[in-house]
This record gives sequence, structure tokens and C-alpha cells, in this order.
Amino acid sequence: MANYIHVPESAPVVPKLDVTVDEHDYRPAALQLIKALRPHWKPTEVKMKTFTDGITNKLIGCYEGGAQEDVVLVRIYGNKTELFVDRDNEVKSFQVLHAHRCAPRLYCTFNNGLCYEFLEGVALEPEHIRNPAIFRLIARQMAKYHAIHAHNGWVPRSDLWHTMSKYFSLVPTRFDNLEKNQRLSSQVPSPVCLREELLWLQQSLSKLDSPVVLCHNDLLCKNIIYQQAGECSGSSTCAGKTGHSKPIGALGGIGLVGGERQDVSLPQISSSATQAYSHWLELFCVSG
Repeated sequence: MANYIHVPESAPVVPKLDVTVDEHDYRPAALQLIKALRPHWKPTEVKMKTFTDGITNKLIGCYEGGAQEDVVLVRIYGNKTELFVDRDNEVKSFQVLHAHRCAPRLYCTFNNGLCYEFLEGVALEPEHIRNPAIFRLIARQMAKYHAIHAHNGWVPRSDLWHTMSKYFSLVPTRFDNLEKNQRLSSQVPSPVCLREELLWLQQSLSKLDSPVVLCHNDLLCKNIIYQQAGECSGSSTCAGKTGHSKPIGALGGIGLVGGERQDVSLPQISSSATQAYSHWLELFCVSG
């Protein structure tokens, strides 16, 4: 049994740059990254656009002048996210998915983030995924994820219970900030309640003998990128659209971005534990 991710020998080497990007004043350090990745770009002509400014990371698109055919995405990790996201595994997952044409190319990592390839597409909304033509593409792409063997012949072992236990070890019991403390007590079940639910889930799911596969683990609508066949090809007319994935198939393409990719049992269970984690994550990541 194995719970590590094996990167194919043919995968490109990902350089690690000794650069730290300030999320509030990111341009100087981002230009250092661009100098290493695109040395022919003129620093004075490099433009930057913020795509996301969430609680878990900030995503910046960098390009030269008015040409957006080549955009380098700079992802800055959010405050304290390294405590519950295995960054080494994240990079390995990125490489494995790219090798299977399921992710863009990873250009480099740096002290508090990574840089990768931008490819045009539209981040979906709930109304889009109701379209049969689109949700079939989503299902096909998810199946492609689940079919990837990333363990060099070993039988994969689920990381689910280890990961959940790690989350519990980080759960705060109180905050000095009164407003946050009130939200913690009113919106998040007690640790005792959550541990009882986790034990019930582990006992119930372990009996299913479900396949253990590579999963996305954060499949929000905004993490699903769609591009119609032929749309925006070689053009900068789609500047208002964002995306990270190549088109797949005649009807267009679906790419899955974001998430902490790891091996988990195939059934996806919705519970108060996942809702509680979402509330806790927002509280924890924005605290000092």
C-alpha cells in the first residue's frame, strides 16, 4: 500500500526560486519571478491582473504589454495554509496531472507559491453545469482524474482519515477576537460532536471497500473551466475570461483547477463536518 505520489521520470523538472511574494505588494517580487521565467520581457511593460483574492490564495496573471497570448499565473499561498495543505504533494500532483493532459504546465515554485501556465476558458456558474453537454464533459474529466495511476504500481492507500485528523489537530477552541469567537461557537459544532461524526464516517465508509483514486477534493463551480471548441484560439479578445485548462474533445473542453489533489475513497459524503471545516477555514486563515 502507498500514499505517496510518483512523478513520471519524463516530467519536466520544476525549479524552486528563492523568492517570497508579499500578497499586499506583490509586483516587485513577481517581477523577479517573471525575470527568471520570461527573461525577454521588459519589466516596465509587464502588466498584472488579480484573478482571485480569496482566503486560501491570491492568483495574479502576468503578461507583457497588450499581448495576452502568453500569461504567467502567480499563485500566492494564503495565510497559514501550509499547516493543512501538503505543498510537496501539491506540486507532485500538478506534475502528474500535467503528464496526463489534465493540468497546465507548472513553471516553478517559490517560497510561498507557484507559477504555472494560463490557458483561456470560462469559470462556470451553477446554471452552466445544468447543461447536459457541459456536465457530461465534467463527468468525463473527473473519470479521467480517477483513472490516473500515480503510485508506480503500488496499491494506493486513502489519505482521507489522516487528513481529517490533521485538520482536527489544528482546530482552535477560541479566538481573542470576540466576533470570531462568537462565529466559532455559533457556526461550528463542538470538537466532541465532530469527532463522533468522523468516527461514524470512518466506521461506515471503511466497510464499503470502495476504490481509492486520485480525487480533486474541491470541485466548486469556479474550479471548473470550460472552453468551447475554437473559442479564443490565438486571440486576445477574451481578456475578460479566466481559465487554466486546454480544450478536450469536439464539444469543447473542461479543466478542473484548485483543490488539494490526493487519494481518497471514491464516495463523496456531505456532512456537517465539511460545513464546519469551511467556516473554520475562513476564521483561521484570516487570523494573525
